[in-house]
Amino acid sequence: MTRDALDRAAVTAFLVARHGDAVRGAAIEIRPLQGGLCSEVALVTARLRGGAGTRRVAVVAKLVHGAAAREAAVYRRLSRSVARRFSPELLGAQRLGRGRWLLYLERIEPAHAWPWTDSGHTARVLDRLARLHGETAPGAPLPAWDYETENLAVARGTLSLAERLPRGEVPALARALPALRRVVAALPAMRRQLLAFQPLGRAVIHGDVHPGNVMVRRRDGVAEPVLLDWARARIGSPLEDVSSWLQALGYWEPEARRRHDTLLAGYLSARGLAPALTRPLRDAYWFAAASNALAGALGYHLATASGASDPGAAPSARAAAARNAADWLRVIRRADACWS
Repeated sequence: MTRDALDRAAVTAFLVARHGDAVRGAAIEIRPLQGGLCSEVALVTARLRGGAGTRRVAVVAKLVHGAAAREAAVYRRLSRSVARRFSPELLGAQRLGRGRWLLYLERIEPAHAWPWTDSGHTARVLDRLARLHGETAPGAPLPAWDYETENLAVARGTLSLAERLPRGEVPALARALPALRRVVAALPAMRRQLLAFQPLGRAVIHGDVHPGNVMVRRRDGVAEPVLLDWARARIGSPLEDVSSWLQALGYWEPEARRRHDTLLAGYLSARGLAPALTRPLRDAYWFAAASNALAGALGYHLATASGASDPGAAPSARAAAARNAADWLRVIRRADACWS
């Protein structure tokens, strides 16, 4: 995060407003954290002096701009929904200019660095998603986003990149390219069928559920998952969240891959539905997964594996991206088989 993006005086003013004069003269540290493509994130810590000695406070400051600036409105909406229990609290928001916001968010202290070897934690994330998707009184509406148009444009860009790549760059591409062409051509109809699928239909979804956006914290002695980074929250199919979580986690955790159907059935049970993985449900699931792949993940990994995005990328990074791309291309082939 640049010096100008996170002005120390603005941060100090926020802390003073929240914690009083104990902030004045306190040592404030701003440490950049890993953020998204359209946001910059920093951990802000300060040691405050008071009658009882010193105490440490910490908040996450997130500069959002462009399309991601809608996250400020999303967090306000979350405060009126069931998601307030399993999303960071929005502590403050400062508008810096047109399309630019500085958000101050609750810092989540993780109880585990990598909790996903425990399938119980994995299932609890699906329980949280079921509560979000099943909400009947969503409160304030989400900010507008023409996701369908954007998704199709990104999908076509991914196909264009795939057709330009030398066949040896990503070995899995040669076999999957015909299926990729068919799925991109069918994507608008595929998504219409997905969004109309009953009994799940449409709901408020997180839109980007993967291990990097989920932490497990301990509150009142209970371990609970917290969903981070709500910039892509929108109205969509619940299966977009479910497939995003299971596919992304399955790449890292063999146990999650082995228990895929059990976890999917568990989500259905949490929604109060029969845990039957019928053919129409499986079809809709793979349409959702392919939509996620074409929303940016596949294109990102193809570009990284081929060196198109960073010619200087380390061979290990390019090899990992090629494996990720191969995983997403398998999803494309599954969706193509279901559609055919």
